Amino acid sequence: MKDEYYDIKNANRTPALLKEMQALPLDEKIEISIERAREWYEHWEGEVYVSFSGGKDSTALLHLIRSEWPEVPAVFVNTGLELPEVREFVDTVENSIILKPNMTFLEVILQYGYPVISKEVSETIDWARRRGGGKTTIKKRQELLGKAQFNGEKSKFNKEKWMQLAQTPFKISNVCCATMKKSPIHKFQRTSGLHSYIGTLADESRSRLSAWLKTGCNTYAQTSEHSAPLSFWTDSDIFEYLYKNNLKIADVYGDIIYKHDKYQTTGADRTGCTFCGFGAHFEKRTNSRFRRLKQTHPKLWEYCMLGGEWIENPDYDPTITREPDSLGWIEWNPKRLWIPNKTGLGMGYVFDTINRLYGEGTVIYE
Repeated sequence: MKDEYYDIKNANRTPALLKEMQALPLDEKIEISIERAREWYEHWEGEVYVSFSGGKDSTALLHLIRSEWPEVPAVFVNTGLELPEVREFVDTVENSIILKPNMTFLEVILQYGYPVISKEVSETIDWARRRGGGKTTIKKRQELLGKAQFNGEKSKFNKEKWMQLAQTPFKISNVCCATMKKSPIHKFQRTSGLHSYIGTLADESRSRLSAWLKTGCNTYAQTSEHSAPLSFWTDSDIFEYLYKNNLKIADVYGDIIYKHDKYQTTGADRTGCTFCGFGAHFEKRTNSRFRRLKQTHPKLWEYCMLGGEWIENPDYDPTITREPDSLGWIEWNPKRLWIPNKTGLGMGYVFDTINRLYGEGTVIYE
């Protein structure tokens, strides 16, 4: 095995190196991951824990860590957004610590907004809509207008495609994860003094790839410290590891099989927050998370999609003009807002609006 795979923290990490590492056989990946995990364990003198979601990645990670250090606890945040099968599976895991957030998902949407498209897009829209014209607000408006520059060229962070979404009559925000998951985890870390292993993969998103390219598997920066020893694994690696170790996973995944030269499942290929809209526009009809939710958990689907109501916007200002400013931005100032209510979250209306703006089937939810 090449030395640079072991010495990732000093390697010239590139997308090409990631692909090279992803092509390694699983047994070599396991060796590298254990070495990365050992560095973390020894650095913190065993004061560590596994951030456990009940999903496939964290299940594989927990087994890998406990194969070396059986005493390491699993920490699960019960947001109320997990599928019943996932919560039932978490209850079977020994030496687990259960945390709860201070807000429900309903409260998060009411205060901050719906999570749609992606964290980056939702964050950009949220900031761009704010009044006052601060530097961050202006920057985000430039990105939505396609005018952000970097080194004299158009910035890759421009999001003009989503400009129409920014003018819709419902709040949009990316803070649900930070509020419901990260906040209780950060509080736990402060009070316990433990440091986390997380089961994220580098190819899951642009932000996770960027993090791996910058710091590798182990990040010691105070604001984002964690160890992600499986970063260079693929979904097929995860399922192969679970299969070959005969590990139990949440029933929602179904069975693990080998098909089309990779390991996969007969049920869901991943789990997460049940009502999250991030990434839903990438899904095909045959594998839409919300379409599948309607088939497997119809009552949860109804709560997610139905309900909702119109209210008068308490922040509406009749003196604000609809004329574009010097940037070309039109102030977000709807007279009425669409919000969730006790009957349901009303996400069907949100997705219908996205489909009307960007084409039928952009988000498949029924």
